[in-house]
Amino acid sequence: MILNPTSESLRHCADLIKKDELVAVPTETVYGLAGNALSKSAVHKIFEVKGRPLIDPLIVHCLDYPSALECIETNPLIQSLAEEFWPGPLTLIAHKKAVIPDIVTAGLQSVAIRVPAQKELLQLLELCGVPLAAPSANPFGYVSPTEAAHVERSLGGKLSAILDGGRCLHGVESTIIDLRNPDTPALLRYGPLDPTAIEKQLQRPLRLQLKGRGKEHAQTAPGMLSKHYSPHAEVHLVEKGSTFNKAKLAGKRFAHIFLEKPNPMPDHPDCFWLTEDGCMETAARNLFALMQTLDAQSYRNLVFELAEEKGIGLAFNDRLRRAAAK
Repeated sequence: MILNPTSESLRHCADLIKKDELVAVPTETVYGLAGNALSKSAVHKIFEVKGRPLIDPLIVHCLDYPSALECIETNPLIQSLAEEFWPGPLTLIAHKKAVIPDIVTAGLQSVAIRVPAQKELLQLLELCGVPLAAPSANPFGYVSPTEAAHVERSLGGKLSAILDGGRCLHGVESTIIDLRNPDTPALLRYGPLDPTAIEKQLQRPLRLQLKGRGKEHAQTAPGMLSKHYSPHAEVHLVEKGSTFNKAKLAGKRFAHIFLEKPNPMPDHPDCFWLTEDGCMETAARNLFALMQTLDAQSYRNLVFELAEEKGIGLAFNDRLRRAAAK
């Protein structure tokens, strides 16, 4: 059931969460599958509904920094990034307090935590009075949803409610920074925030740690598995400005997706583009939505143009490379 974000709907969703039910919620990144982060029962339902392995931890969403301090052990770097970038698309890995169940964190003594910037979600957090565990509201490994309709298509029959907040602002998941050891902060996942801005705030470089451990081990953070964010179609990648070798897909119907509207248009009937002008923030916002659309149109092969390796282009390329992984 898709609900408009009225005061009545928000109260209804809060009541469901207080009863350990699950609600799909909008965030500024992607739609999340939200449940009471302090309830083992609710969190277990999240893993069950998504088909998510227990080795992949969840992100805990809090109303504000003081609320986050009830869940984590802080340090000066955590406080610095929280004051600069929260509310916003930044997830921090910190040592957890006992209030967070081990099922949330894949048994690790650390937790991924953030304060979102989506107004309806913040209103819901205030009404619930508890932090919310909220991974992307989709079957595990599939393309993240950026509209309520995407959630309804894949998980609608398994949820008590879907709160509609419109198309997500960023369209890719949050940036994740590991601050358990302040001496060696690490970037675990590219996201909407430019790593250089984070390094400037920390006044020290970030160590890159983008690959998780093997599938049999607990992951430090979500989104670190080699294959993720994948549509049903097979994804092929081409460098920006390069020509795709059509012989690779001879005799197969495929969609060719460009960062911006081509000029002149290619001689191919199935061309799509993510922007009119090449704006990478727009391209990232539209990426998963277009994947969802093309999957629904039964394309079995998708050829995507990669972005320049800078800014949000880093997150854009990371999602495409994981989607294309075998």
